[in-house]
Amino acid sequence: MNNNSQMGAYSAGFSWGFKSATVVKSPQQEDEGAVAQLLREDANAKRRSKRAFTGSEEEEQQSSSQSSNVHRKYMISKRKSNLSSTIQGQPLPIQRGLELMSKEQLQNVLMEVLKDHPQTQQMVSSRIMGFNFSIEKCSELLKTKLEALYGSVPYSRSYEMNSLDDYAFVRMKPYILEFLNCLIDCILDQIPPRVENLHTSLKFLDECTDMVTHLPRFQLASNNYYYDKCLEQVSYVWCTVIEHIARDVIMAFNDEALLGSWVQKLEVYNDLSNGMLSRPLQLFKSLHCVEDGAPSSTRNPQTFSSNGAVAYKP
Repeated sequence: MNNNSQMGAYSAGFSWGFKSATVVKSPQQEDEGAVAQLLREDANAKRRSKRAFTGSEEEEQQSSSQSSNVHRKYMISKRKSNLSSTIQGQPLPIQRGLELMSKEQLQNVLMEVLKDHPQTQQMVSSRIMGFNFSIEKCSELLKTKLEALYGSVPYSRSYEMNSLDDYAFVRMKPYILEFLNCLIDCILDQIPPRVENLHTSLKFLDECTDMVTHLPRFQLASNNYYYDKCLEQVSYVWCTVIEHIARDVIMAFNDEALLGSWVQKLEVYNDLSNGMLSRPLQLFKSLHCVEDGAPSSTRNPQTFSSNGAVAYKP
């Protein structure tokens, strides 16, 4: 066979790819080829379906894992943003604030509340009236304010405390008023009917009088006005306590020596105050506790009560 016939048997064309030459097959070969072709197509179909199934499963798992990762990242980022935006500094609750506040801070807050809410003053006042403060607590408070008063003196310790000038008065005036007001408030809380024991009232009154009579004084009489006004009220309080003593028959008739010692103390305080305590001193002597040879039967507490301290009101 020549080259032309050979090219005709296996002709190649460019009509949509390569086409092989036609080969003549027997019927048996055709049947066997058809069966093999069907088997191959069936196997290929199974492989394709399996690959498609496994591929879709893997894609679903991959897509689900990707979506879960994205959701987890989103939730984490969202949680972090919420935490950072909600946790902020805040003031202490009232209970913790009261525990940490100093005494002065607590007093200032309470006074502001009472000033803004007058209806609360009655409740607080009734609660305070229910407390019985000891003379030791009152003395401690007065000593604290007295130290502040002496600390406000604008000169050295060697300065004459009985002849302070105007400049010293201006510096000391707030401390003087605070001490004197506190002293009168505490005295009134430690006398009848707030206190039934007259010995306790006399003891505290003696301590307060000693404080007032030893306060530093000023050159000008006008600058000593608050001292003199306080001594005048202390004098009235002495008269009131002496009136209660006159009504107490047991104390007035049986404690002559004790009452005599109080008269001696009042004499000293009267000298230090330039005679401003002469009225309670005279009332004490009117009980005839220190008069020589005065019999006890001549004492008449009712006569003293009608003549004396009732007229001396603060």
